[in-house]
Amino acid sequence: ICLMILLCVCLTGCGPQSEDGVTPYIRYVDSHDGVQVAVPEHPKRILSLSSAFDTILLGLIEPERLVGINKLSTYEEYSLEAKRAKLVKPVLSSYPLEKIIALKPDLVIAPDYISADVIYGLRHMGIATVVVPTPSTVDGVIQNVMDIAHIIGEDEKGSFYIRKIHREIDEIKHLAESIPIEQRKTVLFVSSMDGYTGTGSLFDDMCHYMSIYNAPDRIGLPPRIPFGEERVLAMNPDYIFIPSYKGMDKNLADRYLLNPAFQNLPAIRENRVKPLPAAYLYTMNQHIGEAMLAIMHTVYPQLERNSHWGIAMYCESIGTPRRNYHDSYRWRCTKYFKWYGLTCEFYGAYYS
Repeated sequence: ICLMILLCVCLTGCGPQSEDGVTPYIRYVDSHDGVQVAVPEHPKRILSLSSAFDTILLGLIEPERLVGINKLSTYEEYSLEAKRAKLVKPVLSSYPLEKIIALKPDLVIAPDYISADVIYGLRHMGIATVVVPTPSTVDGVIQNVMDIAHIIGEDEKGSFYIRKIHREIDEIKHLAESIPIEQRKTVLFVSSMDGYTGTGSLFDDMCHYMSIYNAPDRIGLPPRIPFGEERVLAMNPDYIFIPSYKGMDKNLADRYLLNPAFQNLPAIRENRVKPLPAAYLYTMNQHIGEAMLAIMHTVYPQLERNSHWGIAMYCESIGTPRRNYHDSYRWRCTKYFKWYGLTCEFYGAYYS
């Protein structure tokens, strides 16, 4: 009898209870840290501990189901879901344990770099907490979108995004076939986090799809190595990309534009130090396909911009008006056309 009582106490301690004392969990999901976590069938107070996961969630659910949002997610140039992110309060810049608990989430989705002590503390307080790995490949991003959709019980919407990404990858492959190997460009993506975009990074994997050489990988730099002056000179990049949001690009750009040692680099000579929206460069979410298309057209302006097949497939995949989770797609489609210099009216049937 004592053993049965202890077992009941342990089980009810795994998550918050409803007012009638019944634990409202009917599903178990696998957490990246090896734990099976009981989660609500339809969580209503979700908190992610990552701006990347915020963006995924905002594409899957309504903002009112989130109990907090990362500050970066509210920046237009940092997240393609920024307009919806601004509807969420409070805005957070850090995730101390006490603050998370005070928000009373019924589900927390945490990246794998969050302290194990925080994860333990949340679970100890009965908050369902699922750890999701940080992806370093395009396939890993696709898997994350699927996994997060499953965690929150929105598998159908997750499948919708996976189809969208694969359509965009098909278009990327179609465009890549038109780029001769001898015309491939070398790109250096500069980040305030030294080495973040180097060999083995997500951007490195994206380059393989886009028929672009990632500069640090091309000269054989190991992963996570800072880009010092001598290394940048050895890379000799054709383009230098600076992530742009809230003016954060200016200091990074000046490091290259104002450095006398770099003035003979092709990127400097040809005025190819380009600030790009951070949303395209830090894209661990459902927008990774459109981000790669935007980067490709920046590097290869000669590519066919009026590809009816590619644009139509893109707008078909994002433009179907459906209440609850497609409200912001028309805005994104308009942004996409603006990027490519197309007239939205021509493709109006796809997004109106």
